[in-house]
Amino acid sequence: MNRPDAIFTDLDGTLLGPDKKVGTQDAAAIRRLKELGIPVIICTGRPILGTRLVTAELGLGLTLCSNGGCCHDFIRDETLLAVEMDHGVARRLLAWLEEEGEPFLLHAPKQIFGSPGAQMPPHYVLQGEESGGTIFHDSPFDGLQILKVLAVRCDEAELIRKGRERFTPEELTICSSERSFVDFNPPGVTKGAGIRWLAEKMGWDLARVIAMGDNNNDLSMLELAGMGAAPESGIPAAKAVADFVTAPSGENPLSATIKHYYPNLLPSPALRA
Repeated sequence: MNRPDAIFTDLDGTLLGPDKKVGTQDAAAIRRLKELGIPVIICTGRPILGTRLVTAELGLGLTLCSNGGCCHDFIRDETLLAVEMDHGVARRLLAWLEEEGEPFLLHAPKQIFGSPGAQMPPHYVLQGEESGGTIFHDSPFDGLQILKVLAVRCDEAELIRKGRERFTPEELTICSSERSFVDFNPPGVTKGAGIRWLAEKMGWDLARVIAMGDNNNDLSMLELAGMGAAPESGIPAAKAVADFVTAPSGENPLSATIKHYYPNLLPSPALRA
């Protein structure tokens, strides 16, 4: 059967609709893909702790989190990749965000920390010590794996401009993942780099990989994958680099993408409500 080696999909604004739920047809498609042995991998800017409820709901295992800088297997509860931010750079970054008055969250594999007043997104369902509490630039960092710092409730274009003036690409990768959010990752961390790493590890041909995403942090994977798809509701830059513009977020974009590239892969019963 003509089939992809793997399918990577972003969550917010892509697989998840405005109600933060997976469409009925897309959920059915994922179940069928699992039966066929075709890997479906979530590739998201969210941290591990902000992704686990969706992966549990869909029964998925391998996931690329923190914009591709972290690969976690939820079935085995094992982290396979964790690209860490240099502590010196992190301290400078937090000090600058504090000076700018920008609230932020700090992602570690097993904990989420926040600056004073920073609100956790509702999908960060944290238990006990998973909420690391308040953090400052001069807090103790001993043993802390910093995967990403996320500025929230900001003017993303202006903060990205200022950030790129202050930090070099050898220090940080800076992009926006959605409106009012700016992501600060270790250098070289992108969703495209994460997919390349996992494809090499698993022996997948990138030409036979589907990637689907809607925002600036998805551009690298849309350019890398042999089949890049962006929802019609995505930003213009994502639709410009994608090979295919699929159904909008909330209208089963994954099913539409698979139907476009592999019209005979999913029989219609698999896509019924």
